[in-house]
Amino acid sequence: MKGRAFLRDGVIALAYVLWSIVLTAPLIFRMADALPQELGDPLLNTWILTWETRALVEHPGAFFDAPIFYPHRGTLAYSEPLLGILPFAFPFILGSGIPALGYNVAFLFSFWIAAMGMSRLVRAWGGSRRAAFVAGWLFAAAPYRFAHLMHLQLLYTGWIPLAMAALIRYLRRPTWRRALDLLLSLLLMTLATWHLAVFGGIVLILLGLWGLREQCLPTPALKKIALVLLLWGLVVGSIAVPYFRAAPELARARDLRLAQEFAAWPVDGLAAAPLLRILGPLTAPFRIPGHTTHEVQLYPGLAPLLMAAVALRASPRGWARALRRTAWVCLGLGAVMALGPRWTIGSITIPGLYAGVAALFPDITLIRAIARWFLLALIGLHGLAGIGLAEALRSFRRIAMPLALGMLGLGTLEAWAVPLPLAPLPRPSALPPVYRWLAQQPGAFAIVELPVFLPLDAGETMRMYAALVHRKSLVIAYSGYIPPDVRDLRERLRTFPNQEAREALAALRAIGVRYVLVDESKPELHGFSTRGICEVARDPHFMPVIHMEPYWVFELIEPSRKWGNPPALRSIRIPFGGVAALRGYGVRWLSETEAEVWLEWEAGAQPAGSYSITVQAFDGGKEKIAQLDGPPLHGGYPFLCWQPGERILDRRVLAAEGLNRARWLGVGIYEWPSMKYVPAPRETDRIGELVLLPLSGGP
Repeated sequence: MKGRAFLRDGVIALAYVLWSIVLTAPLIFRMADALPQELGDPLLNTWILTWETRALVEHPGAFFDAPIFYPHRGTLAYSEPLLGILPFAFPFILGSGIPALGYNVAFLFSFWIAAMGMSRLVRAWGGSRRAAFVAGWLFAAAPYRFAHLMHLQLLYTGWIPLAMAALIRYLRRPTWRRALDLLLSLLLMTLATWHLAVFGGIVLILLGLWGLREQCLPTPALKKIALVLLLWGLVVGSIAVPYFRAAPELARARDLRLAQEFAAWPVDGLAAAPLLRILGPLTAPFRIPGHTTHEVQLYPGLAPLLMAAVALRASPRGWARALRRTAWVCLGLGAVMALGPRWTIGSITIPGLYAGVAALFPDITLIRAIARWFLLALIGLHGLAGIGLAEALRSFRRIAMPLALGMLGLGTLEAWAVPLPLAPLPRPSALPPVYRWLAQQPGAFAIVELPVFLPLDAGETMRMYAALVHRKSLVIAYSGYIPPDVRDLRERLRTFPNQEAREALAALRAIGVRYVLVDESKPELHGFSTRGICEVARDPHFMPVIHMEPYWVFELIEPSRKWGNPPALRSIRIPFGGVAALRGYGVRWLSETEAEVWLEWEAGAQPAGSYSITVQAFDGGKEKIAQLDGPPLHGGYPFLCWQPGERILDRRVLAAEGLNRARWLGVGIYEWPSMKYVPAPRETDRIGELVLLPLSGGP
């Protein structure tokens, strides 16, 4: 019998896996290069899961010091912990190095956990296997879940019924194995998101109190559960410390006024997510422009409502009775709390229940989007639906199978969102090459990327995603909370490349910010063009380092470093077409393998264009030893900024084994990307298209 029951449970679990794949199709075919729905919060959660994976493996002692909002510490605590979700993503991120794969596996498992959790809850209080299967199916397909596809943490509500089932099973037979099951369920539920910690805590307290009225526990069983709670408190408390430190800052930004903005209206119970193929169009009249965001699309589903109505006529006993009482309280409490701190009825405004609770427990305002209290109502509704299903299938045995299939079909139709919208996400290796260049720069430093995005959304999450490649700290980022100084900086940088923005950036050098990356392709720069590039390049606090389209990279420097102190230069005049004339050169040896080469240029009549300079070192036999190509770097600025007759110093460092044998420099200018050299006078010493300049002395 046990073997047969195990096989049936395995078949059910597999069916739920297939159901999860069908519900989210075609995601299963894009697991490594797309995210469901968008690149805002899903990409933020992808970054969190990847950072946590990397931190656990490489530097667990700095787990919460995520490299965002530099120089702030403990910044991982500005968003949800996701540790109750990490076990599903961890092996895939670690094994493949593809963050999207880990996120998408966790996303798929959120539907499976929801189904398994509600199914186990129905079985725990004594419901039939058939009723449990349908209840799990409906909970995984709750229409409300599809309004929050971008919020992975909220999709893991399945941990709550799973913890409820573990509590019931333990109280019915308090073994050590079941106590361990309860402890694990509590930890996964609590550490997935603080939303589940609050809502799940309320549910479990109510269920435990009513459950103890149904059956008394002996003293040894009470000691075991006390030990479970102690261990749970120690683990969660140690992880929650950074969140307690951040809580006062968050509380100042989240008050009753903000809560009212995110409150639901009664009509929102009829509004479903637009992406649902059937319910979306049907409930469109109930979505109010300017109000009905995804946070308040609360339609709960007709199938669970029908089964909850059946639960009204049931006469449950034992744990089913305790569950029904708990479910009713959760249904009412969650729905009323979601309506916010003030209720307006005609011309009358009265305080809501939320305002009273917030007066007693001010930290409750940390749950910014208070319509999410509807999750508590959803748990209650589906708990009642499980009781109603068991009652209906027992009372109508002759039509039990058609009834079960009917509920499965109705739940499927209401949850049908296939094909699910997918947002393409490049693999880390396919990100712009500037990030790989940044990864090669030695040292620990921070960067700023421009333009800033207002509001912070997918633009900043993509930069956080890129930071997984270059591993440098970001000053500006995206999270559930943005520190006030970062918000102020963001406002000042909106005007880049104007003087105020440049001054704000220059001040960051003192705290360890080294590079500013400017993406000139973004419309937020409001016409950042040749003029803007040259403004920044000529600023003594900025040194242009590299241009890798569409990115310009500037280094923040001390003004004294801008032009440096060149060695004595040998005066010459060698014109390169109408682009520039070389007016002097000199070498300062740094070692036997490294030398500074200084070139002084005079801009010609037509200097602007896409050009690059090559400097090569040759030995006495005119065999090449070293080469370095690129536009003027040290103190210089791009060719497109040169003005006719202007003098520009260009410094570059050649490095190679045997460089001390160099006797000649080869210098040339070529167009980019055609690689066509700008002609130099034929009467000069040459090697190919390069002008040869003699070197005297050595290191």
